[in-house]
Amino acid sequence: MSFGSPLGQTLRAVMLGATVLAAIPGAQAQEIDFSRIGAFESMGAGTVRGGSPPKTLVDDDEQHAVFLTIWDSDTDARVYWKPLDGGAPQSTVMHGTGVRVFQTDGEFKIQALGENSERVKYDYVLLRLRKRVS
Repeated sequence: MSFGSPLGQTLRAVMLGATVLAAIPGAQAQEIDFSRIGAFESMGAGTVRGGSPPKTLVDDDEQHAVFLTIWDSDTDARVYWKPLDGGAPQSTVMHGTGVRVFQTDGEFKIQALGENSERVKYDYVLLRLRKRVS
């Protein structure tokens, strides 16, 4: 595999993300089996405002890893996802800015908590995970 190939570029971005996570005090991530990364799907940025419904970033039947960076925020963000083991949907609150990595089974949303005048600005990278072979 060449690091110039699309998969190589994705792996390079993931390795950079893992390095950044290791260097940021207080950064958190779920344990990820990097051999399961199948393909880069998308990346994007957005803003969510308090008082608005959650913004859906993933809504399909596939498993994904989501690298989420909140880079500007004047309120907390609630993140919703479905765990890979098929358990009940989960949510977590992110306070202020930070980087988190999530693994989700087809659902991922972000919501700004607080008043309409408050907002959360974020970037994300979405990677498709290969199905686990038993």
